[in-house]
Amino acid sequence: MDKAFLDQMQKKVEQQLGQREIDTLVFWKDEVEKLLRKKPESLTALLQEVQQLHGRMENRLGVLKRSRAL
Repeated sequence: MDKAFLDQMQKKVEQQLGQREIDTLVFWKDEVEKLLRKKPESLTALLQEVQQLHGRMENRLGVLKRSRAL
């Protein structure tokens, strides 16, 4: 294979991975901002919201890990 082609492909893959990471962080940042905009009635309510977000993140990670194993 041509070294220039391999370098070009590596650069493209790195750019795509970087963009996916940015997209992922923006999504979860927006989710945290939604929590911050809510005015929880108590610390317990806020804790429940954070636990729900944490659960969603765990579920998503599990789906991604299972899909990579296939």
